[in-house]
Amino acid sequence: MEMGRIEPSILKKYYIYTYRELYNHVNDRLKSIQIPPPPSKRRDLLITVKNTLLAKLAACYNIVNREYTKIIEALEKIESMHPFYQELFKTHVGVEPGELARRFRINRRNMRRIYLDIRSNIKSSLLVRDAITVFRRGLGRILSFYKRNSRVIEKIKEAIIELSKMPDITGELVVIIAGMPQVGKSTLITRLTRARPEIANYPFTTKNIIAGHISMEPYGRIVLLDTPGLLDRPLEEKNPIELKAIHALKHLADKVLFLFDISINRYYEYSQQLRVYRDVEELIGSDKIYPVINKIDATPENTLKKYVGVIEGDTGRKPLLISALRGDGLDQLLEMITGWFWMKNQSRKP
Repeated sequence: MEMGRIEPSILKKYYIYTYRELYNHVNDRLKSIQIPPPPSKRRDLLITVKNTLLAKLAACYNIVNREYTKIIEALEKIESMHPFYQELFKTHVGVEPGELARRFRINRRNMRRIYLDIRSNIKSSLLVRDAITVFRRGLGRILSFYKRNSRVIEKIKEAIIELSKMPDITGELVVIIAGMPQVGKSTLITRLTRARPEIANYPFTTKNIIAGHISMEPYGRIVLLDTPGLLDRPLEEKNPIELKAIHALKHLADKVLFLFDISINRYYEYSQQLRVYRDVEELIGSDKIYPVINKIDATPENTLKKYVGVIEGDTGRKPLLISALRGDGLDQLLEMITGWFWMKNQSRKP
């Protein structure tokens, strides 16, 4: 598969053990390897004990090694995905998947070297008690590779589970609905895709990214994304939930519909919303962002008339007027979105 075309659902096959789960699995496996009844000769007893300890050591090593291999494969898959998914992973775990894969490959090599040393020392032991001592210490050393990384492994596990639930966001046109919280983004995406109930919530920790599709078959599809609301504060002060929206805007957006709410019951002042608009504009460029005034059904006519002029003056674009709740202006909005689709995909136009 080419870079960015691996779908996140492929991660469902990677179930990663926590350290406690791994420890319990190792413990159960070692209990199943029984020491045979002691032979009559001392030398035969030493050989029997050594072989049993070597079998137990190999079982422990193989379990931990398999988990390391599984983690590395999952990280390599994420590294080959669309940068959007990579950024979501980094936001949750704190480290890029490629860097983590490199660390785990180094750990796996070091663990194998130690395993072979322990194995050799057990074989060369002259006394039963010495072989048992070497085995116990070696077992702890092999398990310690996983234990030392237990926190980051748990974060990797969480990220893999959540990423596996994410949609395939590839499409011929990706339109992001952006704005501050409570401006009606989710209501709008629901109305725009209601004729095709292909809308679902895809959770990533505590906040949802909502994806909806408008089919343009046989020519492709338009992907609509409702991202978490952005607050009026600098990028470095944004929380992980807001950063998900930033990643989507940065890596996915062909076009952005920025919703303004100037209604009577608005949560944020216009000045705050404009500053967020400016932030998004700076991030993606002025040619991609389009202002939309939502909730016109709850906005006095004189207020609406005033802010149409204000927003046009501030943004350089005349805002589209809609009511996502009541359906006003949605036909015009859909016409604009499908126009973007045909402009981007002129070779496919019927």
